[in-house]
Formats: sequence, C-alpha cells, structure tokens
Amino acid sequence: SHPEPPPYNTLPPLHMRLPSIKVSHPSLILASFIMSGILSASFVSSFSRPLSSSRSLTLFRVASSRSSSSSSSSSGGSTVERQIGRTASLTVNQYHATSCRLLRTSSGHHQYDCARRTLTASASVRLFSSSSNEDKGQVEAPLLLDPKAPLRPLLTANSQENHLSQYSLPPTQIGIDDYRPNLPKNQRIVSFGDVHGDITALRTFLITARVLDPESTNDNPRWSGGDTICVQTGDVLDRGDDELACFRLLATLSRQAKESGGALLLLYGNHESLNAAGLFQYANPGGNAEFESTIGSRIDYNYGSNRWRLQFAGNQPSRWASFEPGGLLAENMLGNMLVACVVGRTVFVHAGLQAVHLKGDEEYNGISKLNMEARDWILKAHHGDNNNWGEYNTVEEVIAAAQHRAKVASKTMPDCLGGGIGASSPVWMRDYSQPNDKEPKNPYAKTMIDQALKETGEDVQRMVMGHTPQYKINAAMNGRAWRIDVGASQGVMGGTPEVLEIIHMGGENDEDIISVLTVDGKKVDGRDRMLVENVLF
Repeated sequence: SHPEPPPYNTLPPLHMRLPSIKVSHPSLILASFIMSGILSASFVSSFSRPLSSSRSLTLFRVASSRSSSSSSSSSGGSTVERQIGRTASLTVNQYHATSCRLLRTSSGHHQYDCARRTLTASASVRLFSSSSNEDKGQVEAPLLLDPKAPLRPLLTANSQENHLSQYSLPPTQIGIDDYRPNLPKNQRIVSFGDVHGDITALRTFLITARVLDPESTNDNPRWSGGDTICVQTGDVLDRGDDELACFRLLATLSRQAKESGGALLLLYGNHESLNAAGLFQYANPGGNAEFESTIGSRIDYNYGSNRWRLQFAGNQPSRWASFEPGGLLAENMLGNMLVACVVGRTVFVHAGLQAVHLKGDEEYNGISKLNMEARDWILKAHHGDNNNWGEYNTVEEVIAAAQHRAKVASKTMPDCLGGGIGASSPVWMRDYSQPNDKEPKNPYAKTMIDQALKETGEDVQRMVMGHTPQYKINAAMNGRAWRIDVGASQGVMGGTPEVLEIIHMGGENDEDIISVLTVDGKKVDGRDRMLVENVLF
C-alpha cells in the first residue's frame, strides 16, 4: 500500500556541487554552526548503487569496518558479517510487503524464505545482539518498519535486549523532583560540572563525590552515595570520545540512587541543546564513531538496510537520530533531564539564570516552567514523519529534507535551551562566570543574580553553574555564584576534577556547610574558595 522508493540511479552525479544547509532561528545562532560538508561523495556513493532492470533491492553489508570488530564479541562478529554480507535480491514490492527469514539449507547455502505480511508502525526485528540461530538451522532476517515511523522500535522491540534502556533516567516529576526547597537537616548535596565525553574524568568526579563505589566498573557501576542528592550541571556531550558511555554510567547510577533514597539529577547544557538541533561542530571523530558502533550499526542491522540514514543528509545520522526532539533518547533520557533545579537553598543550572527566565504561572513556579517547556519540546518530533526508505529523487531533495528537520527543531526550541555564543539563556550566558577565577566583568552581575535568586525562591541563597572552565571551583559575588566547571575533560583543558559539597543546615544557626572535595580525599572549606577583589584564596 506504500509507494515504491525511487531507484538508486536517479541520484545526481557524485561530482555535482552540493548546496549547503542554512538554518535561521531568532533564539539560536546557527550561522557558524551549519552542517558543513553535508552529503559528501563517499556518503552518496554508499546509497547510489545502480539497480538491475528488474529493480531488485540488494541487501548489502551495513556494518562498517570500523564497527564490525567492536561488535564481534557481543553480536556474533563473523556470524553477523556472514548474515549481512551474503546479498540476496528481492523485488522492491516484495521487500516492502514481506517479512523474510534467512535460511541455511542442508548444502550449506543460504536463501531467503519470504512471507507476505502487513506493514505496521511497530517493528518486529532481528535483534543486533541476538545469538546466532545457525546451529538450529536458520537465522532470522529483519522484518519491516513503517517507513514513516520513529526509529526507536528498532532498538526496543525486545524487552530482554532493549538497548535504549541503558540510558533510562528515573521518571522526573516536574514541580517535585526539580524543586526541593524543604530538605531534612544535614541532607548531603554534591555537584560537579562539565564532563564532555571523558569517561575517566566522569569516574573521577563520581568517586571524589563518594557516590560511586571505586571497586565497581563503568559497565556495572554501584551507587555508594546512600541518600545523597547529586546534580550534574550539563555538557556531558561533545569534545570527547565516550559520550554515550558517560550517559550510560550516569543513567545507571541515577536509577540506583533513587532506589537508595537519593538522587542523581542531570541538567541540560548548551552542548545538549546543540546536539538536539542537529549541530555537531564540537563533536570529536571518536565520539561520532561511538555513535556509529553503538547506535547506527544496530539500526542498520535490525532494519536490514541503511537507507534510513539518507533523511539526515550525511550529518551524523546516528547522533542526530539519538538526540533530536522525538528521537531515540528523547523519551527515556532527555525528557527526564532538567534545565535547572532547586535543592535546599541552592539553585543549580548550567550557565546561569536571570529573573526574566523565572516568571512562573498559576500551575508552575519559574524553575518548573522552564523544565516543562524543555520536556514538551524534546518529546515531540517537530519535523513530522520519518523517511526511513530514503525516498528521494535528487540530492537537493535530501538536503531540503534535512534542512527542514534542522530548521523546525531550532524554530520550535524554547528560549531556555536556545541562544548561542554571547546569548543570555540559562544554557549559554556567562554573566556570572566570566572571566574565569575572577569576579564577573559584567557590572550588573550582582544586581542580576540577586534578582534571580529572589525570583527563584524565598530562601535560595546561591546559584551553582558550570559552562565556563575555572582552574578551581570558586565562589564569586560573596558566595552567590559558585562556578564548578574545572575543564576536566581532556577535550577541554584536562583540569583536575573537584566536587562541590553542601550539607543542608549542617552548621551553626542552621547555616549550610559548603566544602570543595578534591581527588586526594581532602575537604576544602568553602570559605577558602571565595573570591576577594579578584584573588582566589
């Protein structure tokens, strides 16, 4: 009942000049972030194999040489290559309307056994990590996904092998989990800043914060923080090679923390916003390879085709499909992240808050309103239907589709996530954190932060932020602005990880006790990190 995709040989010559994608949006500065090098000749060539006169569709090998070795141990390696590497031709109509099994005959040869099946929006797939059934005499081939449906079912079709569950955060209750002004006395709170894809730095942060058992591994971490509330202030993405591994570690600990009566809250940073808008200029090649081997190769294998990639026009399809609104990680992870949160007498945010950000309404306070706007945006696929079959007649159509995808995401992005270099949004502003390790240069910063803290809550005394790398965690403006990004990622400046600790009402006269935890096990009195006339003691 679906139209046939165009034949591959209708694509324009590979040497043609390709137009660039341009995106404009009043709240997102994209001019310098445009997807450069989109649809390179190598990308086009991977989809431009001519069809025979019978218009047969060849199921070609989809595992790249880069990812095949890394998947060999968990997915059967050579078995997977044998399954996918042996090509078989089906007519386009057959492929779109049948489900197939790859059978091994008694003579050792493989053939496809196809049966008519009605297309549905849900996927029934051969799972990437499934063990081979060759010993049983047959191997399941991929079934079909509605060409307009989200890609998510291809990675969640089997509860025992739901790959995306590794990234699931506990469901966040807006207005409750993000706004916790009333804490028990001596409640422990810890926070650390930007990670930027450095799994070693992240592990050091967590051990220093005493919330990760140092004897546990990154793949099987153990929460050791008890009822501690831990806040990571954003920018897990970009500049490093282990972005997904970092999110898996944080998500696992977050689930364990909730079971232990604690919490691990993840905030949006500007780099999460950039990735959600399809802007990857800060991504490392190694990070992109991680997305390909972890996400893209699984979709290729489960779908039985890599034509789904065309709709992303060569702009890191695995990464884009993961972080775009309504994407692979939207429901279980991104939708449970926060723009800002109040814990006790402290408000946490990636870059900063102004009073104008915090005008609430009858239903939500200002903090929860920001978080609801971000959640509503990230959960919806604003671009509309997918084009998983890659039904395009020309390269111009491919680029136009990707252009629309990027434009509509940035156009609908809420102000709390939008902006750009120099913007004043909660994930971009630097009014309280720049220059590093000195008092802010903005002469209005003290007035701004006082107004923001007053708008945040009656007893909120300080704002904790990352975003701008400092040499050490420090406090500006008489302790009202704590700057905790120490540039720990090797992709930034390889700074030494430090963690901010707050004991709620733990001091005299029920004052909060603030300390800085260092990697050598020391606890530095927060008063020693106060800036006085641009001198850090």
